[in-house]
Amino acid sequence: MGRAGRTRNDKLVALIDASGWSYDACAAAIRAVATEVGENLASCNRSHIAKWIIGVQPSGRTPHIIAEAFSRRLGHIVSPPDLGFEVSHDTIAQIHGPDWWRRDPITDLVTVGKADLERRDFAVTALYSLAALAVPLQAWQEIAERGRRARREGGAIGEGELESVREMIGVLSRADERFGGGSGRSAAIIYLTTDVAAYLRGSFTTDATRAQMFSAAAELAYLVGWKAFDAGEHGLAQTYYLRALRLANDAGDGPLGGFILRAMAHQAVDLGHGQASLQLAESSLEWSRVNGTPGATALFTVVKARGHAAQRQRRDAVTTMIEAERLLAHVDWDNEPIWIHRLGFGEPSLANQTALSLRDLGDLNEAERQFRRSVATRNGGAHRRIHALTLANLADIEFTRGEIAGACMHWNKALDDMSGLRSARATEAVRNARRRLATLGQRMPADARQVDRRSADYLNDSRSQ
Repeated sequence: MGRAGRTRNDKLVALIDASGWSYDACAAAIRAVATEVGENLASCNRSHIAKWIIGVQPSGRTPHIIAEAFSRRLGHIVSPPDLGFEVSHDTIAQIHGPDWWRRDPITDLVTVGKADLERRDFAVTALYSLAALAVPLQAWQEIAERGRRARREGGAIGEGELESVREMIGVLSRADERFGGGSGRSAAIIYLTTDVAAYLRGSFTTDATRAQMFSAAAELAYLVGWKAFDAGEHGLAQTYYLRALRLANDAGDGPLGGFILRAMAHQAVDLGHGQASLQLAESSLEWSRVNGTPGATALFTVVKARGHAAQRQRRDAVTTMIEAERLLAHVDWDNEPIWIHRLGFGEPSLANQTALSLRDLGDLNEAERQFRRSVATRNGGAHRRIHALTLANLADIEFTRGEIAGACMHWNKALDDMSGLRSARATEAVRNARRRLATLGQRMPADARQVDRRSADYLNDSRSQ
């Protein structure tokens, strides 16, 4: 299209003015979002902004990246059309649109799952979005009522079907802990979008059974999201988390909703969004305030501590960590929900999350002590992935403190546990080990060279999977 056929993009101009950005600042914000989602827009500068203003249309998923940058700046959802950009109105665009939560919850869930299975570009186009968190969390009950389907007379779905779903979630969860998020995800999605979706559309023997089935479906949708998170597909993970949260709300299961919000807080803090993480952690505590158990509340509280630490709010972080420890001391494990047990939450998890908070606060001595506590108390066989990641974090702390031999010992142990593990988080931990060891240069001792060689082999194997 020639210049004569272009129309000045007044919508973009208006939103740049509303943001208070210069062209350079606007370009910098767009580059930051692009980097977060693995898109190479390093060359984006003021000239690109000027071209878009005169009517040039950005290509690929760039319009969505630009929209996310503006959404974060302005504090509300901005879509590509709001910016004067043309985007296709296909299934993927509908899934990520601002009104996804107005659609029927079961149809929406199946649409997401099928897009994930059938269109591999779905994981690429699904951006992690702070704006997506603008779904009105305080109005979920209204959303649930609007989405609730009328039930037929003469219930058919009962305890047998419910137990089969729970058993399948247990199998998939155990495999996830041992083999990573890249293993078995397609099987989980197929089961969720076929058998489980059919149950959700059916009639039930009792209202209680219906609620429990929606809770089970929420836990399974969460697990699929967790797998995507572990695979480094953050936009896709967020998409599933939000659908899982909706199902938990439809079930009236506040504690499970809090558990899902806890996962969203974990994701946000890992991506560097401390304020969003803190808000999500506070929401998780609010959702579970009624019927929340001490174990679940301890889990949500320690993630809140991570949000405070990411914001460099030392006093609040330490106070919150102490509260999480207090709650853990009063847990009756026989009365904790099944998802707490599947996660393997307890002293090892609390120590690991506490260590991460202390690391972010710069307290490396105490962070190392808590990582060691986590390693010493965890069943590494049942929870191989998180055990390996904890060992790698401990090694990283030791390396920072100049304890090279200890770091190499723990990196070697982490690599032992990572054998056969399909996890983007594990892969990044190994890359980090190589980066740290490379700083030794010619001074690299024999044990460090061994870790470096093993790490290179692991990364080569990961690329070939």
